[in-house]
Amino acid sequence: MKRLLVLAVAAALTAAGPAVAHTSVGVGIGFGFPLYAPPPPYYYAPPPYYYYPPPPPYYAPPPVAYPAPAPAPAPTAGQECREYRTTTTIDGKPQETFGTACRQPDGRWRIID
Repeated sequence: MKRLLVLAVAAALTAAGPAVAHTSVGVGIGFGFPLYAPPPPYYYAPPPYYYYPPPPPYYAPPPVAYPAPAPAPAPTAGQECREYRTTTTIDGKPQETFGTACRQPDGRWRIID
């Protein structure tokens, strides 16, 4: 049986005929430099971005909720004024305070300084 198989394969190969050879020839022209040059490398990646530090925060002064008190009028000539010295408790501690007070026309004393 083995011999029969070998004969069948040999017959099939001889019946197909000789194999045809395939050849090709290539012709090219060279200029010494490429006709297409790829773009420079910096086109592939975007340039780096430079971020400057943010400006320092601006803290506006708080709005004035009430107008500042008017300055005390300077004592005029003929007004009775005296210097005073007293002890006042501030933050639970006694402290000495002093200033100037003038008598108003209605008889009350007003602290000037």
